Amino acid sequence: MKKLSLFVFILSIICFIGIPTTSTAQDFEGIIYFEMADLAKQGMGEMPYMVKGNKGRMEINQQGQKNAMLMLPEQSKMVMLIGQMNGYIEMDLNNDASKKEMDKASDADMTNTGKTKTIAGRTCEVWRMESKDGTYETCMAKGMGTFMMPQNQMQKRNAPAWAQKFAEEGSMPLEIVEIKNGTRTVQMKATKIEEKSLSDDLFEVPEGYRDMSGMM
Repeated sequence: MKKLSLFVFILSIICFIGIPTTSTAQDFEGIIYFEMADLAKQGMGEMPYMVKGNKGRMEINQQGQKNAMLMLPEQSKMVMLIGQMNGYIEMDLNNDASKKEMDKASDADMTNTGKTKTIAGRTCEVWRMESKDGTYETCMAKGMGTFMMPQNQMQKRNAPAWAQKFAEEGSMPLEIVEIKNGTRTVQMKATKIEEKSLSDDLFEVPEGYRDMSGMM
């Protein structure tokens, strides 16, 4: 449960710290490959994160089973694609449970350390994050496009200044390090970045998939 909680928190960081404004010609389009420590222990390996405009697709491969999470901000929802069942589950990002996870990231105290790193060939700024879930350092790369957040104007206006700054700069976390009792653990790190054109259907529910949302 703790590992799942950490994964959800990291996902909420990725989702929250890129509030989409308008997509521009300079937006990043392509694939960012991440290694996540806890997922690797579960045999899930590298995680491709695909970006096109303000849409995202996170692929999760576990023991030969391929699933994916679609991030669709214009519809204020995420969609889990379950390949082995030819089904999908929709998650409304405006409901109370989703808002609670987003609030964990939005309530974090972010401080620029003034340090920079080069990760997967990209320069990023190191920010320190203090939250209810612990202390982290995240390395933010500018110009990586606009990312995920519900299209709720009230939530946008209430977003902290650091989140608005990241949105304006098109920033993306390329590394997240957990700091606990003086020990630093890399929980997520980009290993490779490919700029390439992606097909629109990667960000859509495949034809023939059935809605399994009611089973949750």
